[in-house]
Amino acid sequence: MSRSEKQDVLNQNAESGWKNYDDFAKGIDTNRLPNTQDWLDKTITIEYSDGGIMELQFVQGEQSHLLVNWQYNDEYGCDPCEEVCTSKDHYFFDIQFTDKQNESLTLILNIATRRVLTVRSILLPEGKVSNGSRLVQHFQAGVILGGEVTGEEPRPTRELIGYRTLNVYSPNHYYEHFYVNSERYAWQNLRGEQFGHGDMDYATCYKFEEDMYIFTFREKIIPVCSVFFFDYIIGRCTGKFLGITSQGEIQTSRAGAFIYKMSYNCYPTGIAPR
Repeated sequence: MSRSEKQDVLNQNAESGWKNYDDFAKGIDTNRLPNTQDWLDKTITIEYSDGGIMELQFVQGEQSHLLVNWQYNDEYGCDPCEEVCTSKDHYFFDIQFTDKQNESLTLILNIATRRVLTVRSILLPEGKVSNGSRLVQHFQAGVILGGEVTGEEPRPTRELIGYRTLNVYSPNHYYEHFYVNSERYAWQNLRGEQFGHGDMDYATCYKFEEDMYIFTFREKIIPVCSVFFFDYIIGRCTGKFLGITSQGEIQTSRAGAFIYKMSYNCYPTGIAPR
């Protein structure tokens, strides 16, 4: 496939030489924490703040892959699921819908506090754009039923605004982030296929607990979004990408990195980003 053909999935305003999703995604899970299967043959029932109920039953699939039987209100299915135990009480789950490949569901939970945040990522049909991107994401806070709930509910936060950080996904994937305001972040590639490239994209950040955040972004040029769980206590992030490859195929990719806070931008009194 020629470079001109590969550019077809990018925004028409893409600069010459701009990389596609699959050009940089390979190996971006090198520093990701390993998958686990602690919840095999177990069930989780979640109640969301809007009253919706989700039940997840984890079962063994082919070749020892994890599957989840799930039901949320009138929706249900049996789909591939990845589980990562990110620390003692924290889990990252990502469900790839078999019959809705343009959607995925990510859950971050703490089994001690019984708090949950769910992110549903949706790739819109070609020609449709929401706030400058073909990707949209919906957030729901909930609790795990069956025990005492403690701690604060996950909520949108401004705490990362002003920080400049470094994410090292692999020896060939170094990315600098600068959290600009409550709706955008800036990035540049310091090592890898996108070296020298950078942009400012749409982003959302939720505080999960102290020094723990759920960070998501939706790119304008490449049709791709992400969901990451940042744990600055251990200096690791665990996440995924959902997007379209240069071949026009929908793809979900695992990702993970060592994360470092490098500097903080302090604004004068009376001046603050949106």
